[in-house]
Amino acid sequence: MSKKIAPKELIQHDFRNLKTSERLFTSPKIEELIFMQSIEGRAHNGAGIFNKRTYVNTTVDDVVRALGRSPKVTKAKRQDLIDEIFEYVDSAISENPRDRLVTKKGQPLLGIPFFKDRTVNYHDILRGLYLGGLRDNPEIRKRTQQLYKINIGYGKCYLVNARIMDEMGLDAEDLAHHENEDRIDFFRDCGLIVEDIKAMKHDRKHIKHLYIRHHVGPGQSDDAAIVTSGILYSADVALGVFMADAIDTFEKYVPNYTDQDNALARHIEENYKFLDLTEVNACELAYLAAIPETKVDDIPDSSLRYLLTIDAESGQSTIETHFNFIEGRPFQPMAISYKRISIIEFYEFVKEKLKSINKEVLFKIPEGLMKELDSSVTQVMQRKFIAVGPEMSLKHALDKVAARKGELIIVKDEFGNILGVINPSDFLVFLKGRM
Repeated sequence: MSKKIAPKELIQHDFRNLKTSERLFTSPKIEELIFMQSIEGRAHNGAGIFNKRTYVNTTVDDVVRALGRSPKVTKAKRQDLIDEIFEYVDSAISENPRDRLVTKKGQPLLGIPFFKDRTVNYHDILRGLYLGGLRDNPEIRKRTQQLYKINIGYGKCYLVNARIMDEMGLDAEDLAHHENEDRIDFFRDCGLIVEDIKAMKHDRKHIKHLYIRHHVGPGQSDDAAIVTSGILYSADVALGVFMADAIDTFEKYVPNYTDQDNALARHIEENYKFLDLTEVNACELAYLAAIPETKVDDIPDSSLRYLLTIDAESGQSTIETHFNFIEGRPFQPMAISYKRISIIEFYEFVKEKLKSINKEVLFKIPEGLMKELDSSVTQVMQRKFIAVGPEMSLKHALDKVAARKGELIIVKDEFGNILGVINPSDFLVFLKGRM
């Protein structure tokens, strides 16, 4: 085995660790599919059990085989999740829409529990899938650079002949992190990039699905794309953007490699006459999601796994917290993504980024605070407020509420600025036995 591919024993150990230490906001079967892909990235970066030892040529296929799973079956399961979203779109376009994000059998798309109960506007879901599917397109990112005078990194996945990659003295890290835009045609001519695997008589076992960077620069934050689209348009548009991101994740290991989130966006564009969006809107979202060069280490870019990971303190996932913010509900101040970025600092970044596009944007006020606005000043002054810092755990804050019989929790920063208001009644499930 190549020294650049993680040993089977380490892959198995890391997979066991993930399964026992994390819980995702989806079904156990889909959770496993996501964990398998996470191990690929962890091997590349030397995270987890890999303990700073990097294995840059490890692929999802290597992980699946090391775990003793069938590549054919695993690919089919991942493609099924994408196909169910495509089917939802086609049902909506053919005037047979569903008002829940569920399959035709009534199961939640992507196994996400609240999709089964939440009523959605399918028109906005389609708009979100269109915007989310295009914003990762290299041409859209390149156009965004020109329109907004910023630098954005971009690239795409290709079928790569690993044997030729080795002969050229390259590895997956070289392809993923270096400027290759002017070398794509050369890579095709020398057989590094494979256009038609079915036409190959030899070397099929050496074909890998790898990311090749076209242009070096800061990336985009999936968190920012979801949250800004939700505030700029609607929460249902944000759901569509999120699902496009999920397609982009699962399409990395499927029976036939294509750019499926982009393909779905174009399908919607061609067949849904009420879209009322263009590529310019996709460029705007790409700009809003773009991480400034000065903030590369300060802005979260959560993978699907991190978006769905359930926080041990609050019992909520990042994606749920994002929708609480979009819809003006109380949210838990917590650290998100592998960078462990303060979610409050991230939302402040979102607010500033939205101001830069010179559009009127409405931020919803948390419901608990709205109720206070309807009260007289005297009544509000008589309420029992508990003031906490942004890093305090929700459990500790609720304990303070119980001890002091407080009615509202005010979150303040170190300078005394109010960052948000939490209504303890929204967390009654956690308060049982305490108040």
